[in-house]
Amino acid sequence: MTGATVAADIWFAWVGDHARDVDRFSRDYLSAEENAHLAGYRIREAAERYVVTRALVRVVLSDRLGIDARALRVSRTDAGKPVLAEGIHFNVSHSGDLIVLALCEERAVGVDIERRRDVARVQALSDRWLSDEERRAFHVLRSGGYGDSDAFLRVWSLKEARIKALGVGISGASGHRLSDIEAMPLDKLLDSLTGQRNDQSYVGAIAFV
Repeated sequence: MTGATVAADIWFAWVGDHARDVDRFSRDYLSAEENAHLAGYRIREAAERYVVTRALVRVVLSDRLGIDARALRVSRTDAGKPVLAEGIHFNVSHSGDLIVLALCEERAVGVDIERRRDVARVQALSDRWLSDEERRAFHVLRSGGYGDSDAFLRVWSLKEARIKALGVGISGASGHRLSDIEAMPLDKLLDSLTGQRNDQSYVGAIAFV
């Protein structure tokens, strides 16, 4: 993806496509700490999603940096955002069966995807979590023909991408004017990814700081 002043590369993986590879991925790509964390999963589907997500991150970063996948040292900030000492910026999101990884060499990046679904209590969630500007954007989308759930998820993905780019967590976002953070929807990309999967559809966004 390119913009006027920033560029990001995006990779994706479908968890279900790699269910048979999970054991091999965990051996070949995950760190000792990640495998120890994996041992705590009791639900197979959650374990598969964790392994495929971590493997995607490690394979992509390994190729970019020329470092063995298992040797990559991925740490987390106090707010939980994964970072690399090498200075390259990345962020990952998953929803449903889809995992998306964004990588940027120039600026911190945040990405969020949301599987389209019925969202319960949309109005209550909007009142609780959206800013005045975000609520206006929500109402504009509804006026343009989007349903309540779809409009909310589109606004929410932009919010989440911005928060993740900042690396502050939703509780720390109140001190920032999120609308000033560069962000854009990923509709065309996600539509191209899901075009052959009639049972799954997604919205999402990417942001940079």
